[in-house]
Amino acid sequence: METLSYKQFVGIFTTYRPSRMLLTIAFTLSLVQTGLSLVIPLIAMDLVNLLIEESFNGLLLVGLVLLFVTQVVLSGLSLYLMIYIGEKVIVRLRDDLWNRVVRLPLTFYDKNNSGEIMSRITNDTNVMKNFFIDHLVPFVTGLISIIGSFIILFVLNWSMALLFLIIFPLAFFVIKPLGKRMYSVSRDLQQETASFQGDLSRVLGDVRLVKFSVAEKQEAAEGTKRATKLYHYGLSTGKILAIVAPLMTAIILLVLVMIIGYGGYQVATGSLSAGALVAVVFYIFQIINPLSMMAQFFTQAQKAMGATERVYLLLQEEYEGSRDPVKEPVRKKQHTFRGIRFSNVGFSYDPERSILKNISFTAEKNHVTAIVGPSGTGKTTMFSLVERFYAVEEGDILFNNDSIYSYTLEEWRRKIAYVSQESPIMSGSIRKNVTYGLKEAKSDQTIYEALGKANLMSDIMGLPKGLDTEVGERGVRLSGGQRQRMAIARAILRDADILLLDEATAHLDGQSEALVQDALNELMRERTTLIIAHRIATVQNANNIVVVENGEVTDQGIHEDLYKRNTLYHQLVNRQMLSNNYGA
Repeated sequence: METLSYKQFVGIFTTYRPSRMLLTIAFTLSLVQTGLSLVIPLIAMDLVNLLIEESFNGLLLVGLVLLFVTQVVLSGLSLYLMIYIGEKVIVRLRDDLWNRVVRLPLTFYDKNNSGEIMSRITNDTNVMKNFFIDHLVPFVTGLISIIGSFIILFVLNWSMALLFLIIFPLAFFVIKPLGKRMYSVSRDLQQETASFQGDLSRVLGDVRLVKFSVAEKQEAAEGTKRATKLYHYGLSTGKILAIVAPLMTAIILLVLVMIIGYGGYQVATGSLSAGALVAVVFYIFQIINPLSMMAQFFTQAQKAMGATERVYLLLQEEYEGSRDPVKEPVRKKQHTFRGIRFSNVGFSYDPERSILKNISFTAEKNHVTAIVGPSGTGKTTMFSLVERFYAVEEGDILFNNDSIYSYTLEEWRRKIAYVSQESPIMSGSIRKNVTYGLKEAKSDQTIYEALGKANLMSDIMGLPKGLDTEVGERGVRLSGGQRQRMAIARAILRDADILLLDEATAHLDGQSEALVQDALNELMRERTTLIIAHRIATVQNANNIVVVENGEVTDQGIHEDLYKRNTLYHQLVNRQMLSNNYGA
């Protein structure tokens, strides 16, 4: 898995990197800067030797200063370019991840925590970026510095180079086993961080539920438990770093003491010049500094590989609709039926338990078809299948005699307007909410007409900013009835072929319900309308009522006939279950 993560990391940066030329320029600048750092000690050696001989070369000193300045400038340029490349890679990666997550099927979100997904897009990509900028590039240039310095060191004094070569491998023996442990700890830490963020997102999103359920202590205890886990993972990471850093420092000091001691002896015996010893110390530092950074490189690499693995798995998720059945359209034929037809449809969320079995009924154009039944019988699941949130496992769903799977996903969903009981509202303005998802911009006059039909005009006109009024997160500044009417206005503006209404007037008072019902009646004309019915008033007005029990259609017809002949329907009406049952 560790080797695979390295390949994934390289693959991701190769896929999302900017132009190859920019990357080449950045690396070239880094290499030139590293090359200059290898020349500076040689000039310093000549300068020291001249000073000891009581001689001075001004040009040599000027040259040394110019090399230092050039090295600093090139270092700044290469660093900026690497930051630019890293940011460019991550913005492209995040853009791809964002586009992917909004196109993933609901089955993915049924199994994954939203906070964890957020963590992959934000935290994990940031870990990858920091590794590339702060560790990967310095590792490459450091490696070149080590090799170049060692070669020059060997030329200057092969015995000291050999001494260093004996001590050099100690660092890798220290790093390797700790690196494997760091990989495991870092992966678990990132997973727990994502879970913590997911729980926090859940609590903040449902803070009203927390408060009216008096669950503050329960959530506080859960937060403490999560934070304690993060604390222990952080300590595990700290223990590894606490071992690596002192050991690397000890190795560095050991090398310096031995080299300076041995070099001083050679200077005293005349076998090495003082300038050469200065150069040797320079090169030792140019080997030791990158070497000490390698300790961080390998530990940070494990973190980056853990993050890469999680991001890579998200990139491998299949887009919504990729597993839908492929059906050929028959739209060139003359259609004798207009509307939606369920044809022997079967579906289950769990292979061990069927939700829908052999569902067959028709919902004709210009007619209202109501679906009734106890909670848990699959009513909302039918709407989910029509919306293609899930794919049917048996049978088919037809629209105007064409399978709904003969349309592209976007093409099909633009034919549908859906008003649910929850009436989801996003943070933002009223204008943004009622026009959400529309392909074409709507004029203020058109929006106001839709709001008027939904009986929301008087509420909006009383607001200082009108359509630009912010509704708050999840529409918290609106009443339940206002949120419902805004969802109805959104459906009116959508002007779709198919209406899916989950008791669209459920949260309205009597006066508002009558006005909105008139608007809905107008909206239903020339359209195919399906209603999940919970109220007797809705059922009585339907052209056809489909009774669902235990995932099967047990009867269908108009209100009067079903009330007389169907026992379940009769009981639902008498017990007022149609106005109280909101389950699916």
